[in-house]
Amino acid sequence: MAKPHRTVRTDRARETFLKTLRETCNVSEAARAAGIGRRTAYEWREADETFAANWQDAEDEAADKLEREAWRRAVEGTDKPVTFQGAITATYKEYSDRMLEILLKAHRPDKFVERFKGEVSGGVSITVLPEDAGL
Repeated sequence: MAKPHRTVRTDRARETFLKTLRETCNVSEAARAAGIGRRTAYEWREADETFAANWQDAEDEAADKLEREAWRRAVEGTDKPVTFQGAITATYKEYSDRMLEILLKAHRPDKFVERFKGEVSGGVSITVLPEDAGL
């Protein structure tokens, strides 16, 4: 009887790795949760196209969650407490201008990308040394 290519334990580790990667977008954390080394995860990705595709899907989904959170902080804001004599008396909305800027640069780079213009004047001197120059 032929042995299956992967063991049930390996399949579980792969599933745990991908689930954690999807939740955290962090390879080290996903590897720890699966009980494997980072190197093993990268070897699996290199050797298995399906695993590699699932890895990419997990990273994409995690990145989408991060983008949603950035949007929430920039557009919807977060509630911050106002305290008086140690007690919370009210809240106010705080918005992240930096997150808004990042989102605009990502989604409308033609309008919001930073442009730098530099000019170089003068000459450039290049010295080519032989390989055995002892540097």
